[in-house]
Amino acid sequence: MTAAAGAVSGAVLAAVLGTSVYALSETRSCSGPVRTLDVAVAPEIAGAVSAVGAGFNRRGHRVQGRCVRIAVRAAGPAGVRALLAGEIPPDAGVRRPDVWVPDSSLWPRMLAAPPAVAGSAARSPLVAALPRAEAARAAGSWRRVLDAAVPGTRESRSFRLTVADPARTGTGLASLLIVDARYGRAAAPFAAFARDVREHVARDPEAQFAALARRGSGRVPVLLTSEQAVWAHDRSNPSDPAEAVYPRGGTLSLDYPVTLPSADPAARLFGRALRSGAAREAFRARGFRDPDGAPPPAFGGAGGVAARRPPELPAPDGADVVRVAQAWARLALASRMLSLIDVSGSMARRVPGTGLTRLQAIAQASQRGLALQPDDTELAQWIFSTRLDGARDWHENVPMGPLGGRIGSATRRQRILSALAALRPMPDGGTGLYDTLLAAVRYMRRTYRPEMVNTVLVFTDGRDDDPGGPALPATLSALRAERDPARPVQIIVIGFGPDVDTAELRGIADAAGGSVYTAHAPQDILRIFGQATARRLCAPDC
Repeated sequence: MTAAAGAVSGAVLAAVLGTSVYALSETRSCSGPVRTLDVAVAPEIAGAVSAVGAGFNRRGHRVQGRCVRIAVRAAGPAGVRALLAGEIPPDAGVRRPDVWVPDSSLWPRMLAAPPAVAGSAARSPLVAALPRAEAARAAGSWRRVLDAAVPGTRESRSFRLTVADPARTGTGLASLLIVDARYGRAAAPFAAFARDVREHVARDPEAQFAALARRGSGRVPVLLTSEQAVWAHDRSNPSDPAEAVYPRGGTLSLDYPVTLPSADPAARLFGRALRSGAAREAFRARGFRDPDGAPPPAFGGAGGVAARRPPELPAPDGADVVRVAQAWARLALASRMLSLIDVSGSMARRVPGTGLTRLQAIAQASQRGLALQPDDTELAQWIFSTRLDGARDWHENVPMGPLGGRIGSATRRQRILSALAALRPMPDGGTGLYDTLLAAVRYMRRTYRPEMVNTVLVFTDGRDDDPGGPALPATLSALRAERDPARPVQIIVIGFGPDVDTAELRGIADAAGGSVYTAHAPQDILRIFGQATARRLCAPDC
């Protein structure tokens, strides 16, 4: 096991251990040694499985000469998967369950050596949930529902999408797989969706449904959640009842697989009990469908959910599940970015057909791009030319920190917007690109934040022409020598206008481990922002 895999956070351990242990009745008709089975289950089914376990204990089962007792605990599926994958060290004090019922088969499918699965205990399809009075507005395809997370679409102006945490819940992970399928496995739209929805990720169903009452933005809340969660919410007589919308084209379902990490015959025996008629009654009573999709009798007249079984999308294979989960893990990381803006004299030249100077075009595109960044993004702004700050070619306009943080009486976001509006070219200034870039990369590596994606973003319209700065060969040599896989700093260079030396910039990006884009109009820069976000799916190896 690698050192990275062995480093376990308290959050992961908490997800494995769960928050509740359901003490069940002792075996009354069985005497002698007792074998207690540890049964770890998704939190929403803990009550149903506990009822099945209580009946199992009362019947006094004996296996291989020992009485079998069931102890059920709620445990987050992501944590149990990490345990079974060997990502939690054996001395962490976490017990391997004998029976595991996660919310979805997606979790065991991610394991290199999946445990045996003894069928499904229940089923609940994914739906879009809205306030009941607004439900008719979201009827249609998954594409229309998912576009609520993409800025600029008509749906995003009307709806606010909230998803369950894909790193913790099968609901969230299945939602991402639907997104991946609907966008044809294309990296750029998936990255755009992930970037914009990460601000509206809920830890659990309770947090998701709390969003129904939040209408401050004027947009209708839409939740990607399970049918059972809608049923359970509405059974609590809320002030904002929800309605499940079943988009056309099919869906994925939570299937609650009865997974047997232990080869103990007692585990197989309880696995059969979880698929018995009595177990189905316990699940139906709590709003779950039968494994074959048959609805509980209560669905026939209950508001909020439909009895008709929605069609199923093809089940994703293990490779797709791992790919999407890893993509989310990368895209959900907060960003830490140092923006370098060229203010040399050539930035005063006009952009054909726009009435803007090159610097104004970059500033406008940057202002629009800034609106896409959440408040926890850390950002700093430097400007550069030649001898801009004494003998130094760069000047710090705004220091590094979260966009939502305050600098004096204004937020950092406001300060950066003001600084962009105030940018002016240096009439006689040259382009001190090389030493500015080296200084920026060294700063980002010196102040590296491992829990964030660390990036240097460069806007320039030409080649380095600073006679007092380092030459290109020396710059490339320094960038190569100082690369540190343990502290990767991504470099994104956007060359704007016809004077850009693309070959020179590409050499810099290759030496540092980055990418180069060329833009001729402000809208090109916004497109590049999306491509750069998608690049996080392969960085730092691309």
